[in-house]
Amino acid sequence: MTSGQPARHAEAYRCGRLYAAIAALQRLAQNEHHPLGRPESVAKAAARPEPVLRDPLREVGHYLVQARIRGQGAAADPVFRSIPDFLPPAKDVPSSLEGDERLEFRRGLEDQAALIAKEHPPKK
Repeated sequence: MTSGQPARHAEAYRCGRLYAAIAALQRLAQNEHHPLGRPESVAKAAARPEPVLRDPLREVGHYLVQARIRGQGAAADPVFRSIPDFLPPAKDVPSSLEGDERLEFRRGLEDQAALIAKEHPPKK
C-alpha cells in the first residue's frame, strides 16, 4: 500500500458521506423518488463522484428551501449544516475512484445514511 492510498480511502469515505447527505436533503426537498436515490446514480457516483455530485452540490441551498416549504425543515436543517464537514480537504470532489476506494465510498454513504435515518426518521 502506498502512502497516498490511506488518504484516498479517507477521501472516498468522506465523499460517500457527502453523497448521502446531499441525497437526504434532495429527498426531503422532493420526494422518495429523487434522482440521487436511484441505485444507478449511486453506482455512477461510486466510480465517478464529481460528475454525479456537481449539480446537486450547487443546488443544496435550493433543496433546503424546498424541504422547509414541504414542512421538512427540522430534518433538513442539520443535514444541510453537515455538508461542509464532508467536503474533501482538496479543492474538488474526486473525479474518479478505483477498487477499494469505491468500497470506502459505499461504506461512507451507508454510515451517513444510517445516521441520518436514526436522527431524522422519514415522516409517514
